[in-house]
Amino acid sequence: MKRFAAATFVTRFAIMMLIAPTSTAAQCCGSEQCSGDLNCDGQVTIDEIITAVNSALNGCSAAVGADQACTDLAIADCTKLDQCVLNGTTVRYGGASTCRGRQKQICLLRLGATGTGNSPTDVEQCVGQVPSATCGDFDLGNIPECEAKVGGGATGAACAFAGQCESSNCAIVNGTNCGTCAAPNNAGDSCATTSCSHGFTCVAATQECQPVGAQSGTCDSNHPCGAGLTCVIAASAASGTCEVSGTTLGAPCDPKHQTAAGCNTSMGFYCSSASNSCAPVVYVNAGAQCGTIAGQLYACTDASTCFGAQGSTPGTCIADAADGAACDTQAGPSCIAPAQCVTGSPAVTNGICRYPDPTKCS
Repeated sequence: MKRFAAATFVTRFAIMMLIAPTSTAAQCCGSEQCSGDLNCDGQVTIDEIITAVNSALNGCSAAVGADQACTDLAIADCTKLDQCVLNGTTVRYGGASTCRGRQKQICLLRLGATGTGNSPTDVEQCVGQVPSATCGDFDLGNIPECEAKVGGGATGAACAFAGQCESSNCAIVNGTNCGTCAAPNNAGDSCATTSCSHGFTCVAATQECQPVGAQSGTCDSNHPCGAGLTCVIAASAASGTCEVSGTTLGAPCDPKHQTAAGCNTSMGFYCSSASNSCAPVVYVNAGAQCGTIAGQLYACTDASTCFGAQGSTPGTCIADAADGAACDTQAGPSCIAPAQCVTGSPAVTNGICRYPDPTKCS
């Protein structure tokens, strides 16, 4: 009798778990899945019932699948992008749906890479932190839960993503989507042929990796500030300080960055030399002129990039190329993120837009 009662309790409990709205069931099959279908095969087996019951009794959630984790991350990232960049998904991707699809795809590629230390659970932990992150941290990837985990690749192993490496750093060869696992960079390391590790940026003038300057940090032309900051250097000084760029219409600014910060173009403002105050950027589509024209800043939107603008000389917005199409890092077009213009060599500018593909890195 006791055994029968216990079995009846477990069965009833399992049924309740399957019919009640719950976040413990895996959500890898999209909106049409049955609750309790943990492997997404369209049916609920006894093993899956037992797994659901054990998860509930142990006070933990059943593991989420890669598809759902990456869907969640894509939504979180694209939502945050629109909070941190004026019409960000439209400017960079041509729309929110394109942003979500492409961010999901790159997430799935990372999770499927050989030797990766990242898991769907790690992705969901990242998802939980994205909404509360500052725009600066989001832009630089400085969210601890979202940083690459320790992978299985030793130094020198082929990689496409940082999470494949024991060092959590994949040094990508410039002009390609592949690299090798390497130790994290130190300030001053060369980036002439390979990418810099997390927390560093490649300074074009010196071809050196330098840490990104934080607010109130020291900066100069070869030591840049992070997102949303301006390097303010007095006319007679050799270095300056990273100060917050203006984010409101009419905020005081200095277009020369000598007495005050500039304006945050990501938030849709530029520093007008006529008024020394933040004025709205004008957004234009592919085919239009871009850059500074008669003192007004024109920026490209709807997945297009400005090429040829220099000083008061305007450039032209060129529509970003589709995956598999031709691209050119100097003359355009660019690629729609996260695809890169794969040229095959740092010395070549023309190539093909391609996603990183770990299976093609060896």
